[in-house]
Amino acid sequence: FPLKGSPALDGTALSEANFGSILLPNNSSPRAVDILPIFYTGVPNLRPYQLATGKAGNPLAAGKPFIHNFLPTLGDMLRLNMATPPTPRNSPDFNSLGIVWAAVLGLTDSRFNTTANLQFIPNMDGFPNGRRLEDDVTTIELQAVAGVALAAIGLWYDDFTPASTSPVTPQLGKVLGFVAGPVANDTTFRAQFPYVQLPWPGTRSQGNIATSVRDILNTRAPVAAIGQNYPNPFTTTTTFDVRVVEKARIEVTIFDLSGRKIRTIMDEVKDAGTYTLNFDGSDLQAGTYIANISTQGRTMQSIKLSVVK
Repeated sequence: FPLKGSPALDGTALSEANFGSILLPNNSSPRAVDILPIFYTGVPNLRPYQLATGKAGNPLAAGKPFIHNFLPTLGDMLRLNMATPPTPRNSPDFNSLGIVWAAVLGLTDSRFNTTANLQFIPNMDGFPNGRRLEDDVTTIELQAVAGVALAAIGLWYDDFTPASTSPVTPQLGKVLGFVAGPVANDTTFRAQFPYVQLPWPGTRSQGNIATSVRDILNTRAPVAAIGQNYPNPFTTTTTFDVRVVEKARIEVTIFDLSGRKIRTIMDEVKDAGTYTLNFDGSDLQAGTYIANISTQGRTMQSIKLSVVK
């Protein structure tokens, strides 16, 4: 903030002629310079918001162009640069740390840190610029709060010295090494929208409390799950997606609200995979019904069906 209005900021995003009133609003909001663009406005591709590669130690100098998804509207809207190509999922560079890892590559990888030219660095499509399902959003956000973005543009941590051969100082290394919790998904993605799998149930409809607690502590996943039927409500026919995690005998049964079994629409051994199950309910009266999926007598999931006439 002491630089606010200074000629040293001319031509940068922090100048009053550009966005200084937003990014350097007052002397009581020091983190507006990074927290605000990271979480609210997006990041402008102007100095100083360029990687420190090529800056020769001056954070206000021109560096390596990075992501540009800035909308200085201070409105709550999605900011996504669709011009950034996606990083292939099978690429050895693909990383769940999203843009944080793109910055690491831009600063430390010889494919990118030998020039200040614009390059599409792997993972520039990652969170928060993109909304990749694999990205570890919690870790990325906490690393950003810990100042990793400032380090990426050349405002090094306090333990950096000009004699350092790498910007990754011990303090920065601790931030980059931090993880918030799970680092990988415990199942695959679906092949169609919305791509995320059905959530594991948090409770069991059968068994005692001790069994449920043991399942949670062992992160035991259900053998099968059933997706919400579509269409719902329906008049005559509807469709379910049944996901089987491991080979098992799967039973899908329809009940009315009194608990009376109406029909069993699947009762067979299935290999792991996703199956489409069609149900003809044209003979049912209008009302609410329950579809129950179970294996070996243990209920995995129940969903509501609405029949209209």
